[in-house]
Amino acid sequence: MKNGEWLHDWVIKRFFGITGSFDEYKRQAVGRISTTAFLASIMFIVVATAIAGVWGIQSPYDALVGLMMANIVFSMGIIAPYVMIASRRAHLTDQEVGWQSMRQARQKIGWQALGSGSYFGISTYFLFAGIDMLTDGSDFFAVLSLPGNIWHAVFRGIFFGSCMGLIGLSRLKKQV
Repeated sequence: MKNGEWLHDWVIKRFFGITGSFDEYKRQAVGRISTTAFLASIMFIVVATAIAGVWGIQSPYDALVGLMMANIVFSMGIIAPYVMIASRRAHLTDQEVGWQSMRQARQKIGWQALGSGSYFGISTYFLFAGIDMLTDGSDFFAVLSLPGNIWHAVFRGIFFGSCMGLIGLSRLKKQV
């Protein structure tokens, strides 16, 4: 939070991927996108809860699992892509860079992609080891030392870092 920026503005900028100043146009676009996503979410919550309530009479466990899965699919499969596409169409995520500093911007994106890929790979390595320990009753350190888990974590980190790098490069726009 630089230059006396409010926490609310900082969170909004991070969530929507806004670069540069958070001016009135960007505030209006964020408000429009947020309102649409909120209204869709409210309608989904009402319908999904009603269905889970009726379903829960016969099988409470299945209704709970179904509601959880529906929430995940709705959030990650409908709301998140909508917010990403609408933010891109409103040019909230564009990062304008001058001709001279394009190389530096690409290098910065490369380092950020490397950092985010490393963080993701390491965190999922420990997270999946913890999940294996809880579900299978395995020893935590034995799971950490399995070569398959190490290679999978490296692959996840490379894949995630590559995706983040491509997203960052697609946001670069040459300043006119």
